[in-house]
Amino acid sequence: HLQDYKAANMHCQELMASGYSESWEVCSQLGQSEGYQDMAVRQELIAYALTHCPPSALKSLLTASNALRTEILYHAVSYEMHPSEKEESRPPLASKTESALEVDSSIPSRQSADLLLWTTAKTMKVLSDTTLTTKAMLHAVSDGKWWKKSLTYLRPLHGQEFGDVLKTTIGTNTAIEKQGCHTFYESLIDDPYLANNEVTYTTYQHTPLESFAEVLLRTGKLAETKSEGHDQFPATEVLLQLACEALPNDITLSLAYLLALPQVVDANKCFEKQPPSALSLQLASYYYSLQIYARLAPCFKDKCHPLYRADPRELIQLVTEHVTRTSYADWPDEIATLIKHLQYYNERLLDFTQAQILQGLGKGVDVQRFTADGQYKRETILGLAETLEENVYKIALSLAQRYSIPLWEVYMTHLEFLFSDSGLSTSAIEERAQSLGLFETLKTVPDAFHERMVKYVYPTIEGRDHRRLLYYFMLLDNCSCPEFVKHVIKPEIHIHLLKKFKAVAPGLDYKKLTERNVNPLEALDPVLTSQNILSISKLASKIPEKDGRMLAASSVYAVWLKKLFWNGDPHLIKKVPETIPEWLHAYDICAKYFDRLSPGDIMEFMDEITFSSKAVIKLSVDARIEMTKKAIKSVKHIAEKARKKASRGDDAEGVTTRHLTEEDALSHLQQSFAHLETLSHSFISYLKNSDQTILQEYGHLYDLSRSEKEKISEQAVTMCIDGQPLNMIQKLLEVAVGDLGLSSRDVVQKAVTKVVEALSGDCGEFSFKKDPLQILEGIVSAVHTSAENGENLVSSDDLLAWLRPFCGNDALPVKPRIQVLQILEQAFHLRDEDSKLLVLFRTQAVLKACWPQIQVEITDIENEEKRYTLFLQLLDSSESHEEFQHLVMLLQAWPPMKSVNITCAHNDPWVKLGSAMLAKSLPEHKENMGNEILKICRSLYGTKHMLSVECIKDLCLQLLNQSLLLPSLKLLVESGDQDLHALALEQITAAAKVDDTNCDSELLSLLLDEKLVVKCVSTVLYSHLVHHLLATQEEGRWSIEEIAKQLQEGGCGAEAGSLLMAYRGTHPALRTFGAALSAVKHWI
Repeated sequence: HLQDYKAANMHCQELMASGYSESWEVCSQLGQSEGYQDMAVRQELIAYALTHCPPSALKSLLTASNALRTEILYHAVSYEMHPSEKEESRPPLASKTESALEVDSSIPSRQSADLLLWTTAKTMKVLSDTTLTTKAMLHAVSDGKWWKKSLTYLRPLHGQEFGDVLKTTIGTNTAIEKQGCHTFYESLIDDPYLANNEVTYTTYQHTPLESFAEVLLRTGKLAETKSEGHDQFPATEVLLQLACEALPNDITLSLAYLLALPQVVDANKCFEKQPPSALSLQLASYYYSLQIYARLAPCFKDKCHPLYRADPRELIQLVTEHVTRTSYADWPDEIATLIKHLQYYNERLLDFTQAQILQGLGKGVDVQRFTADGQYKRETILGLAETLEENVYKIALSLAQRYSIPLWEVYMTHLEFLFSDSGLSTSAIEERAQSLGLFETLKTVPDAFHERMVKYVYPTIEGRDHRRLLYYFMLLDNCSCPEFVKHVIKPEIHIHLLKKFKAVAPGLDYKKLTERNVNPLEALDPVLTSQNILSISKLASKIPEKDGRMLAASSVYAVWLKKLFWNGDPHLIKKVPETIPEWLHAYDICAKYFDRLSPGDIMEFMDEITFSSKAVIKLSVDARIEMTKKAIKSVKHIAEKARKKASRGDDAEGVTTRHLTEEDALSHLQQSFAHLETLSHSFISYLKNSDQTILQEYGHLYDLSRSEKEKISEQAVTMCIDGQPLNMIQKLLEVAVGDLGLSSRDVVQKAVTKVVEALSGDCGEFSFKKDPLQILEGIVSAVHTSAENGENLVSSDDLLAWLRPFCGNDALPVKPRIQVLQILEQAFHLRDEDSKLLVLFRTQAVLKACWPQIQVEITDIENEEKRYTLFLQLLDSSESHEEFQHLVMLLQAWPPMKSVNITCAHNDPWVKLGSAMLAKSLPEHKENMGNEILKICRSLYGTKHMLSVECIKDLCLQLLNQSLLLPSLKLLVESGDQDLHALALEQITAAAKVDDTNCDSELLSLLLDEKLVVKCVSTVLYSHLVHHLLATQEEGRWSIEEIAKQLQEGGCGAEAGSLLMAYRGTHPALRTFGAALSAVKHWI
């Protein structure tokens, strides 16, 4: 009877509250009553009985307590694994235990249940099968007072609900940055982590808070005890789970769980799940140190080994040092495996510690990546070497040594940083490099040092920073690595040059001076003055030119003299010349240095001051002539002195190596003088004084040409391409000095060649501003005009000969070849043989593109009948749109056929082509084909191939037969023929409605153009005509008043009036018949 149990429990509670010890037996009887389902109360009663019973009753009570605990745990585990069971089927377990398990099972992903599924199944089997009784679990405890006191002592509680505790631990100490411990041990640990659930205390009643893993472990162990060890509980997964859960809150408890693992290395599963922190990594090292030490020096089971009292850091250090001194081969396999794990976690701990130091530097180091990524680690350490902070630099050196990064790499990186990003002066860089002893290490690998300096340091140095460049080359020179220097200038030469330039030309861009593929004279030009020209010219022999040869002093003087002439000098020419006398005076100053110039440099200097664009603008022709005369005189004098020295055997140094002699220079100057005199020629004056910009440009180009053959030829070709008359080109060639070996024919041939190259798709370096065909047309026109004027400079035969290869080249597109032939045909009255040849070229060009298998000769197309036969043959074999298009091109390329038998409507080739296109097109393509025929007919308007009225009518009738009304109407209307108009109106009148097949805006515009509005009044198109007319009135294409007048004259007065009222904006309600008639009388 349930009510009896409750009454009995009430009395027992009163007895227990009063502390009556003799009531233990009654409490024991009620606690062991299996009919009483409140197992939590039963457990409490048995606990009281155990506290107050005599020693002789301990065994039986412990057995009963153990069985009751096993039953409670069994039901708890069973409900956790099968939570769908009904509430009524569960026994009334302790409410706090149930609550704890329920909340625990609600943790996301049900981690505990999933992890322990198979171990739970094993435990359930043990609990279901065992019938053994419990053996003694504890030694006899004779002191009953101790038991009473221990149960009533204050004990820490976990809180009211286990789920609340779990929620508070989420996100707290998850990184394991502090050592978690029980509150009792708080004073023994520096800055510990105390979980919130460890700080609440109460008296008398203790409700143990257990996770699913703890419940499962206790259940399994109880079952194992009951089976007397026959059924071993597989505790590995449970212990790992408990260790992971306990680690953030109680690291000692977590270690205890790990030490209880059957297999030592299984602890790795726990350690690898933890976030990398100093504490978690040190715990792993401590764990393996304990295991190694315990195996090397086993402890006695009845004593506590001093190993567990030792300082963890000292133990780790002791074990690590011991195993490091001996190789793996000397250890058993089990211990060797443990040593590998120990060293692995020691390495990770050291990496992590170093990374924490790096992170503390505030340099943006990713600690976890530094620990795991070797390449990132190397780059980070070398990056730290790029600093002026001593502590950071020392850390970089320490890390490099720790991770076996060569000291050479660190020093080289630091040196590169000093040059590029340190912001230090050169003297400061030199001082720091010396104080750190960088160079002593760097010069041990000279090839790598030279490579890194050239690749990373040299580009960072500014070309005008001579001090830093000097230090750079001194480092290379001290490296003793001449075999690695690939540049023409060796480091010692650089040092010599820099020391000189630093004194005489501080603004010189030295890097530009010595850079490959750069003219060194361009770098010297800005810094040359009358004060340093002598010093720099002496250094010229050490400076390489682009071709690898050394610079000549003469070239340096030549550059300086140009600058002196145009810009003056504070000491020689204090004012920039402006007047002619001043320019002549400037020349005289420069001429004093001619004896230091080679003949070639004299020529270059004179060309600069007489035939440059600047000279043409600033100097008069007379001044240029005068300077050239003086130069001729000076060169003759220099040549005379050279001959005298040569006769005495005292030849000037370097004269024998000169490529140009004084005679060459004299000849050059004499031609310059002769050319300058031609500038007064009437033709050149005409060009320069012309109102046309292009003719002025011709005059300017001729002035600069010096009558050199290449320049004159280029100018003449340009004039030809521009379409200038051939007689103008001939005059240019006649005025130029000397025998150039050029004729107008040569010029035109070169121009035609350029055009042909452009048409062939190979423009080269020459580009046209206009379409090449337009240029060719201009050339042909100029040749035609010249031939008509009887100048006999270039003939049509010449043009045909130059263009024939292009027209006969089968690899080129057909269209431009035909266009070229048409240009020739339009310009010249060709002989019969040439005309046949042109027809042959055209025919071959079209055939090669679409019918390459058909070969024709001139005899196959020499008359209309043969051409017509060939056309019919091709038409019969044609099926595709591309073939029909080439037939159109073929008919256009041929002369119009004039034979009566051929030109009649049913035999006309154009009509036959249209008929074939319609007949061979698919039904779904009929409409497109009709529009294509319309385009072909329109392309013939205004040409010699324009179709006759009969042919147009025939084509239109064929279009009508194919129900292609719209293109047929357009052809009929735009023909301008009255009969065809009548045919069109007949078709329009027959139309019952307007749709896309018989009307569009283009047809309406054509009807308006042909003044057919009056004849369309009675058709369905009229309203559309009026609407189209009013909608397009802003274009001004048609006059509405004029059309209204036509309507009135045609007897359509009402329509005319209605049109005018709509045009003038009259409201539709007012457009009555009478109003329309009145409007006609009023407005017309």
